[in-house]
Amino acid sequence: MPLSFLSEINKGGTKMNITVSYDLANFIMYLLGAVLIVVVIITFININKFIKRLDKLVEQNEDNINRTAKTVPEIANNVNDVTVGVKKGVDRIGEAMDAVESSICDTIVAVTEGTEGLLDFVGIVGEIFKVILKIFPLGKKK
Repeated sequence: MPLSFLSEINKGGTKMNITVSYDLANFIMYLLGAVLIVVVIITFININKFIKRLDKLVEQNEDNINRTAKTVPEIANNVNDVTVGVKKGVDRIGEAMDAVESSICDTIVAVTEGTEGLLDFVGIVGEIFKVILKIFPLGKKK
């Protein structure tokens, strides 16, 4: 008994009926399975070649890898020391910034107070000149 597929084409509203025999369907499925098996075999061959190259590379660099593995703890200690040093430096910079900020604030307060005192003095001198000019007018004749 053949397989039958029914499909509709929306544009013309026509229906098309496709019939495929079981033998042809089985052949297509087996062919796809065989192709899949070939692809998997090729993939495994390529993975095997890659692993062999990787193994050869590791063997060639075994001494370098061992030397590097031995120095990793020393490198970690150096990184830790540098981190501690940087943290201390940042803390010192923070303290210096606080000191500079405090000094600048004190200077601004002192300048502001001095300016206010100077402005008060200038205001008093101006009032004195006004009083003197009222008492002794210049350029006005009576």
